[in-house]
Amino acid sequence: MTTEQPSTGKKLCPVDVWSPEFNAEFWQTIGHLQQNASLGVHTQGSTPCYFATRFADVFSVLRDTTTYSSEHGVAILGGDNRAEPPKNEGRFLPEDLDPPVQTDWRKLIDPYLTTKRVSEYEPTIRAVTDELLDAALSAGRFHVMADFLRPLQLKVVFSEILHLPGSEIDDWMHWSHDLFVGETPEIAGAAFVSINKAAEDLVRERMANPLPDDLVSAVCAVTEIGGREPTLAERTAVVVPLAIAGTESVGTVLGGIVHHLASHPDDLAELAGDRSLVPAAVEEGLRMFANVTALQRTATVDTELAGVPLEAGAKVWTSYNGANRDPERFPDPHTWNLHRDEVRHVAFSVGPHRCLGANHARLMMRTALDRLLERAPRFRLAPGQDIQHFSMPTRGIHEFSIEVS
Repeated sequence: MTTEQPSTGKKLCPVDVWSPEFNAEFWQTIGHLQQNASLGVHTQGSTPCYFATRFADVFSVLRDTTTYSSEHGVAILGGDNRAEPPKNEGRFLPEDLDPPVQTDWRKLIDPYLTTKRVSEYEPTIRAVTDELLDAALSAGRFHVMADFLRPLQLKVVFSEILHLPGSEIDDWMHWSHDLFVGETPEIAGAAFVSINKAAEDLVRERMANPLPDDLVSAVCAVTEIGGREPTLAERTAVVVPLAIAGTESVGTVLGGIVHHLASHPDDLAELAGDRSLVPAAVEEGLRMFANVTALQRTATVDTELAGVPLEAGAKVWTSYNGANRDPERFPDPHTWNLHRDEVRHVAFSVGPHRCLGANHARLMMRTALDRLLERAPRFRLAPGQDIQHFSMPTRGIHEFSIEVS
């Protein structure tokens, strides 16, 4: 049902983003919202959350940190928690901060994640990818997420960036997954408590025994952010997203790419026949399979979005995957096309909150995809499987298997 606001004539469309119907009819629902409504409206507890799915609307919200604040919480945890009110406090830093304090944290973290700096990880990513493919390809059929992509993220992000002990990595990976893809709010909440406690322990350890040229140690050593010394809780809140962001997004997007190629032999043949197109394939994959269904902003003043009046305090949920398939921005948006004229997407956000790990994520996806195509230029979806998606707060495939020719 679509309703009009009498004062503006602009349309609002109710949507239940936690419902099985939304998951099952995800792209049909997103398309309906884009074509027939200014904004969707999801009710969280008793609070309306305005759901922006069109590129122009999402882009304007992400760029305007003065009108749309991150400080009341950006991330939405997994599990159907529609009965609870929307989050109204920050948990992850610097995501849940606005400039200028957010900018201070970025200045500290950015030098560790530049294109030049992350290029040092390419030999490790290549070696880990080949090690995993050695085992997977020998079987002729393998689970893409469990046998390949999740272990790849686990070994690279947790070992090379966070420098976690090998004995702890499995736990961190489990918590990172459940935080966003947990089947219930209780599972997601327990994962948050566990990973927060582990991150605090890691911060205490690095404060006492810093490692040289180490990102976590830099977070622990900084003496002034926003004109004062960060607290232990604030340092911990910076370390947690360093872990979870890299593990959720890379595997989900790369899983979408591999699934698409396995089910579209002509697209696979084009890419396997010309691997110089791998960077373009990663960008098209980021556009088509961006994982973020909803991240939150809070209006700081009375304002208007897509012609809809919003009061100060209103919650706006931005859909990156919806924006990336907006036909007004990307013609024929559901079609894989490595030769698009317009390739600028919002998979990594835009503006002050552009993803800190974008350079590393791109390197991982390009390297892993190139190695897969070199070693297995022909593969297809294995028969006899029921492939299931999840859609909130991120969109992706739980698991699927491929067969290698």
